Amino acid sequence: MTQIWIPLNDIPAEGKEITIDEQSIWLEPIAEFKLPYRVVDALSAVLHLLPQEDGCLVRGRITGSVAAPCDRCAEDAVITVKQKFAELLSMQEDLLEPGQDPAVRPAKDGQWLEIEISALLWEEFVISLPLKPLCNEECKGLCPQCGTDLNTGSCDCKDEELDPRLAVLQNLKINK
Repeated sequence: MTQIWIPLNDIPAEGKEITIDEQSIWLEPIAEFKLPYRVVDALSAVLHLLPQEDGCLVRGRITGSVAAPCDRCAEDAVITVKQKFAELLSMQEDLLEPGQDPAVRPAKDGQWLEIEISALLWEEFVISLPLKPLCNEECKGLCPQCGTDLNTGSCDCKDEELDPRLAVLQNLKINK
């Protein structure tokens, strides 16, 4: 994955706003993990960086849109990404999860710190995506018997086919 390291030495104490529109942050992991996403409108992140004693507070938002297969009918579902976030990136080892690489490191000359933000942006992007994308809320999906797209027409399959394992419950009466 592309890494973007930002040196904190040229960021004033009151903070600085930067825009990241490098598409490889999102496109490389999508390709690497063979995810079914396609960028429709370029993804962009606007970050406000506020240096801290041993790290940086990052506040930002990611915008854009991607297409993914609808969970019901497999047609393209366009997902608008509008993710706001705030994250403290720190050199303190106790704030890291086991196996996690630090996002803050001393620069090569050791005079200042630099932060890596592409992993944070990818994580926030993935969090913004729905678990089950839908092309629209009224999507009828596909017929489970013949595979017809029920949004474009109907099929001749029986609706009342009962699972034989549940046949014993067919005549069950429940008194309320």
